[in-house]
Amino acid sequence: MRPSDAVALLAPRKRPFASEIFQRLTAIPGVLSVTFVGSFCDRQELSGISDIDVVVICESLDRATFDACSVAMASMLPALLELPTHRLHLNTTFGPLKFDQPDQIVIHLMIYDRASHRAHVLKSPFTCLDWERSPVCAGATLAEMYPVLILQPGDFLNARRSLSNYTDDLHRGVLSYRRYEFSDAGMAEMLEQAQLDERLRGEYAFHIVKNLVQNYAKLVRRQNACLTTEELIEFWREELPGCASFADEFLRLQEAKLRRDAVFSAATVDFAKDFMAAFQAEFAQEWGAAQRIVFVRHAETELNDGSFLGQGRDPGILNAPVPLLQKFAKVFCSSLLRTQQTAQALQPEAQLHVDRRLVEINYGEIEGLPIKQLAGRYPELVAAWSRGDDAPFPGGENTAAVEERLQEFLTNIRAETVSPILVVTHNVVVRCLLGRLLGVPMRDWHKLRVNHLDAFEVLRRGDQLYLSLSEAQKAVLTDSLLR
Repeated sequence: MRPSDAVALLAPRKRPFASEIFQRLTAIPGVLSVTFVGSFCDRQELSGISDIDVVVICESLDRATFDACSVAMASMLPALLELPTHRLHLNTTFGPLKFDQPDQIVIHLMIYDRASHRAHVLKSPFTCLDWERSPVCAGATLAEMYPVLILQPGDFLNARRSLSNYTDDLHRGVLSYRRYEFSDAGMAEMLEQAQLDERLRGEYAFHIVKNLVQNYAKLVRRQNACLTTEELIEFWREELPGCASFADEFLRLQEAKLRRDAVFSAATVDFAKDFMAAFQAEFAQEWGAAQRIVFVRHAETELNDGSFLGQGRDPGILNAPVPLLQKFAKVFCSSLLRTQQTAQALQPEAQLHVDRRLVEINYGEIEGLPIKQLAGRYPELVAAWSRGDDAPFPGGENTAAVEERLQEFLTNIRAETVSPILVVTHNVVVRCLLGRLLGVPMRDWHKLRVNHLDAFEVLRRGDQLYLSLSEAQKAVLTDSLLR
């Protein structure tokens, strides 16, 4: 987006300041993207805004580029915000560390290169997904640089700013944050802690409670939305009844934060600890009871040789995989030999439940054709796909047909009360599952990388399915979409 178009999305009072920031940062060589995030974008007025958060993505990052961005921001004039008597403070750390004081403007400048932005997305999905809501961007959007595909239940236990991170911090009386350190050997991210003083403990307690509830709403509603206070409390009491008793204290804490009180009692930390304990107990009960379904692509066959292998040929697998240590209550597979052999090898003592809806896509006339010859033999088909059309293979199926039978299968197994369930199926079927649950447009599902014997866990909560991917799986899938 052009800087002028992005600035027009802000309230008039903010536009001169934002325009100057865009102009200064985009003029620095190697800067690819500049995005305003947080309350500066979400609120029309300046009241209640503690930081002006700016995210910068560079092609590469060294001390010279970091210093150039920092110097450009350090000389910004508060008068551009119609606050001529205010002082400016530049914060270049990463995390919820607060420096705002009366009569002070804080620019929170967060600088990444491509590699560190990718790492941050994978490790900090809550923060990065929140940033992706902002349209106030010059250059490539953050999602275009490297997107957060989805939030998942495991993020609340394993990601940065998860329950364990927050719990560790509060028990030690610190707030964890990161900063860059440059040396002759290059750049490193250093983890540091700030002691929770009388003011910071209130800021951090508010940050923890609000973000846990906000992020939980994003998970269960599958919407990247910033809830108003009223919406947040309504969701809190409906979806987290075991934590509902903490809502009134949260509202009092929010009032004190908006007043910018300088002193918060030690009980504020106890409030956050007690809330997290209640949240974790309710979370464990809710998601511990979820049904687990693991989808696996079959083992390799001799016909996985660079040709189209669908329903028209039925080879067996080359090597039987090692049996899984975990025992599954029920095992489904397709009617094709390669999935049956794989399923039997993974669960030797299990009875197989064969379901034709799990078979590979029907390639029709193209069955057996070397993939490299497709464009030359069927240029009209490739052209249709390039336009985004879901054209079927001649005499065969399209992606929507596979998706339809997969959804029928998923609907039918809702009646299954056992857990966990193993489903051994095929490449395109697994891509349909991943594409739908990741919210990826169907035209891009073919890009998703699924190797032989890759296993993807799904959790069923009520009628809804949620992926439970490892960080490595998220990286492979995101990288494959950006090829």
